Amino acid sequence: QERSKFRPGAEGKVRDWGDDNFGRIRALYYGMISEVDAQLGRIWQAVKAAGAWDDTSVVLTSDHAEMMGDHYMLGKGGFFDGSYHIPLIIRDPRRRKAAGAKVDRFTEAVDIAPTLLALLGEETPPHLDGRSLKPFLDAGEPGNWREAAHWEFDFRSVAEGDAERHFGIGPRQCNLAVIRTQQFKYVHFGGGLPPLLFDLEKDRDELTNVAADPAYLPVRLELAERLLAWRAEHLDQSLALAELTDYGVAGHVADLPPFQS
Repeated sequence: QERSKFRPGAEGKVRDWGDDNFGRIRALYYGMISEVDAQLGRIWQAVKAAGAWDDTSVVLTSDHAEMMGDHYMLGKGGFFDGSYHIPLIIRDPRRRKAAGAKVDRFTEAVDIAPTLLALLGEETPPHLDGRSLKPFLDAGEPGNWREAAHWEFDFRSVAEGDAERHFGIGPRQCNLAVIRTQQFKYVHFGGGLPPLLFDLEKDRDELTNVAADPAYLPVRLELAERLLAWRAEHLDQSLALAELTDYGVAGHVADLPPFQS
C-alpha cells in the first residue's frame, strides 16, 4: 500500500511506517468514532423528543471495518478479520427481554434487509440471499443457521493496474472469496494464485498459511467444496424461481399476477 492513498503528499509504503505513525492514525480513528457516537446521541434525543422512541427500531452496523495498522495495512478489503468483523446492534422496543443480550453466531450484511422486513411483518423476497435475525431477537434461534461467514473482495486496480502487474494476472482475475468457520479461514483467489488457510484456534492473528501443509489438506478440500457450493447457491436468483408457461408466469416473482387471456 502507498502512503499517499491515506495521507496526501506522503511518500513510501505503509508497511514502513513505525508504531508512532500507526498510533496517531488509531487516535484519529478513535476520535472519529467518538464523534459518530455523539451525533448518534443527538439523533436518539431528537427521536425521543418527538415521542417516537418506543415506536422506532434501530440497527447499528457498518459496511466494513478498518485494518488500522494490523498486518501493516490501512483501510478496508482483503481477507483479514480486522477488515470484516463489524458491529451489529439491533434494538426493537417491542422485545425488551432481548435488551443487552449477546449472540455469538455468524451474521452477514445480507441479513439486514430480511430482518427489517420481518420486523415490519413482511415476507422476504426469494431473491434475497440473507436470512432474518428476528428469531434471535425473540430469544430463539433460526433452524439450520449458518456455520460460517462468507465474503468476496475485488482487488483489481482499474486505473493504475498495480495489482494486475504485481501478480501477473488480468483484472477479471483479481478477486478472492472467503469462507470463515469458528476454527478455520480459507481464502481462494482467481488467476491461479495459491490459496490461504489459517487455523484460527492456533493462529488467531492469521500469520501462518497452512494451505500447503499435508496435515491440513483434508480441511482445505472440505472448505473449498463448501465455498464452491455456497457460490452455486447464491448465483443471481432474480428470475431463477420463475418460469414462463403456456398459462403465464409460475413461481416466485414479486407482485406479478399470472397471465390471463
